[in-house]
Amino acid sequence: MIFLRILLLAAHLAGMNFAAAGPLAAIWIDCRGGKQRDEPLFRLARTVTWWSLAAFGLAMLLGALNGLLIWASGEREFFATLLRFWETKIFFGWWELAFYGACVGGFLLWRSFRPFATRWERIVSRFLLLLAGTNLLYHFPPLFSVIQMLARENEATGPTIDSSEFRSLMATPQVIWLTVHFLLASISVTGMLTARLALWRLETSDADPIVARASLTALIATLLQLPIGTAFLLALPAGEQRSLMGSDMLATGLFAVALLSALWLMHVLASAAFFQRTARQVNQALATMLGVIVLMTAAMLTSRL
Repeated sequence: MIFLRILLLAAHLAGMNFAAAGPLAAIWIDCRGGKQRDEPLFRLARTVTWWSLAAFGLAMLLGALNGLLIWASGEREFFATLLRFWETKIFFGWWELAFYGACVGGFLLWRSFRPFATRWERIVSRFLLLLAGTNLLYHFPPLFSVIQMLARENEATGPTIDSSEFRSLMATPQVIWLTVHFLLASISVTGMLTARLALWRLETSDADPIVARASLTALIATLLQLPIGTAFLLALPAGEQRSLMGSDMLATGLFAVALLSALWLMHVLASAAFFQRTARQVNQALATMLGVIVLMTAAMLTSRL
């Protein structure tokens, strides 16, 4: 069951990464299209947005399945902690998810009927994507980081956590660094998926600058994960630190392989950004990135057993 949980959680996280940052990538592509009055770039922006919406739906499904596995495994702390946030965060979270769908759907509907929109129409429709992406990035990574932290620290039961207490919990180092880690991962995943979609939807000459910029952005975000990941590791509970650093051979082995894979990922991303902007190179980068996500997820889950 743990193997299935690792795969489901890794896929859920990758889906949420693209769902959160995909709309922001679509804004960038749409702005390039607006400067050049380029219909292929407008179409690519809509494609990236469609894929963001699909990733969002898939991530919701995978998250629900992962929750069922957690329940089936007898781990009730996570659900008990959820109840402490139900009135103040979880209930309104459903509206936040609906807001994301409405904003992304509004952009797609608007720009499907008006592909060559006026300048102000483009600005307003892009603002919908900005609201969608930032809404996910601001609300959900900190919320579920806090829930996981309390569940692991045996604080699952207790009174309802109000907004003031939640803000205090958000300011803890573990939550801060995990939230930043999620943001950087979202940029990396979105960069490479955008590069792949550009190679699929555009002519080679038009796709080349998109692939270069997207790969470079993913490379920078991945490089920044080194100090952020170190800070997050130091903020973890002592037991999890010991598991990752040698006391648990499985967790330590997975963590070591994940780090080596991350270093290889940087090499592949650099090649895609500066030298080989081909479908093969981008596919290799995507496969390596997904492998790193699975390995890191496996290392974190096994360190908590």
